Amino acid sequence: MRTTRILIVDDEPDFTALLKENLEESGDFLVRQVNDSSLALKAAREFHPHLCIVDVVMPGMDGGDVVAQIRAEPGLSKVPVMMLTALVEENPDTIDGETQTGGLPFVSKTSGFDTILACIQKHLDEGV
Repeated sequence: MRTTRILIVDDEPDFTALLKENLEESGDFLVRQVNDSSLALKAAREFHPHLCIVDVVMPGMDGGDVVAQIRAEPGLSKVPVMMLTALVEENPDTIDGETQTGGLPFVSKTSGFDTILACIQKHLDEGV
């Protein structure tokens, strides 16, 4: 089984470290965390992720800017992107805790790890 590479772009080092640790403990993921949005594209070029998880609100470039850069890069344009944010609360009316906005899945940072993992798996399977 291949190891799935996930790039997390979020300005909260404690949050990204915890998410990275939980994902890597499963044995299925190799995770790179970037806590400075201006370094996201460089990291994506070097790491070649299978999925990017991007925070919406960050200093400097926000999540939308990061996604635009990734989408504009020929080798990365098809990489699925999931937005993770504290701006929305987990949606109890959805099965997977996810909200779609602008064609991108948004998951609340307040969601439990199992919910975040289910969304990751869904978007890896769909190649969204």
